[in-house]
Amino acid sequence: MPMTHIPLITTTGRTNDNPGDTFIGVGLQYLFEQAIGSQVWVLIDRFSPKGFREYEEVVRSAPFLVYGGMPQYNNYDDWKHWYDDGMWRDFIVRWGLKIFTMAGGAGFSHPDISVDAYVGYCLKSKKTAHIIRQRVAPSLCFTVRDAYAHALLNALDIRNSFLPCAAVWASKMWNLSPAPQRPYLILVPPSPRHTPKRVGLRRIPRRKRFQQFADSWRDLYITLKQSGQNVRVLCHAYREYAALGDVIPTEDLWFHGDPYTLLRQYASAHTVVSARLHGSLPAYGISGTRVLNLSVDVRGSAVEVFPKIGNLRISDATPERLLAAVDKLQPSASDDLRHSEAAYRKLIQSSLPQDRK
Repeated sequence: MPMTHIPLITTTGRTNDNPGDTFIGVGLQYLFEQAIGSQVWVLIDRFSPKGFREYEEVVRSAPFLVYGGMPQYNNYDDWKHWYDDGMWRDFIVRWGLKIFTMAGGAGFSHPDISVDAYVGYCLKSKKTAHIIRQRVAPSLCFTVRDAYAHALLNALDIRNSFLPCAAVWASKMWNLSPAPQRPYLILVPPSPRHTPKRVGLRRIPRRKRFQQFADSWRDLYITLKQSGQNVRVLCHAYREYAALGDVIPTEDLWFHGDPYTLLRQYASAHTVVSARLHGSLPAYGISGTRVLNLSVDVRGSAVEVFPKIGNLRISDATPERLLAAVDKLQPSASDDLRHSEAAYRKLIQSSLPQDRK
C-alpha cells in the first residue's frame, strides 16, 4: 500500500497523565505498518472535535481512520464521553468515513462481575445498544482486548476479533530494547481514585482516602524490599507521585511525564508489578520481563491472553500472596507475540477498503 496520511484517533498529548493511551496508539502504528508499510500518521484527539475540524481535509480524504483504546464498551446509562457517541454521530457517520475500530475493552468499576453478568448489565440499556450499533456501518473491523467486550459484541451479533491490546507492541514501534542491565523490580501504583470511597454507606473524606492509598502502597513497597528486591516505584501520573512522596524514599520513587522515557524505565526492570493495565502490557512487550498485574477493575482481565502474566485482584494482594505470585512469574519472550501479530496483520490486510487492497 502506498504511503498516505492515516488519521489515528487516540491522544495527541505526550505529557498527560494517561500514557497508556499513547502506548495503545504507538502499538497500533507498529501493527499497521507491519501490515501495510510505513505511513504518515496524523494524530487526532478523541476527547474533542477540535482535531476533526482542524484536519477536516486530511480526515475526509484519508482511505481510512484508525481508532483505538479506552474501555469503549460499558453501560452508557452510567457514564459516557464525547468519543463514545458524539465523535461517531457528528463526524464519522456524517462524513461517511471508514474506520478500523481497535483494541476496545470493557469498562466496569470493579473486577468481581462475571462476563455473563456484565453483558446482561450492559444490555439492560437501550442507549448502550444504540450507541454501539451506530459504529457498525463505518467500521472495517472490530478488535477487542478482553473477554467482557468480546462477549458483549457477540451478544449484539457484531463480528469481532479477540486480540491482545495494541499497547503490548509500543516498544517495537519505538525500537526500544531491554536495557543491558536490568536490576529493578518496578512497582506501579494506580490512580488514587481507585481507593475505596465508602465504608458501607459512609463516605470516606478525600484526605483520608489519599492517606490510605499512600499507606497501602508503602506497605507493598516494604514487602517487596524486605524480600530482597531492588524496588523502584514508577508513577504514571503526577498525582500518585505527589501522594507517595512522604512515604517512599525519594531515590526509589520515579515519575516521568514523557511516555517514551517511562517505557525506557520499564526496559530496566526484570520484573514489573503493576496496578495499571498499560504498565503491565507494554512492559510484557519488552522481552525478558516478568509481569504481575494487580487488577483494580475488569480492565485487568485484558492480561489473561498472555498466560505468563500473573493476575491478582488488588484486594487479594496480601504480602504472602504477592510474594508467592512474584515467585511464579516467567519472563516474556518475542515468540509470545508472534501469533497475535500475525493475526493482526492478516485481519488488517483483509479488512482494507477494496480500492486499497
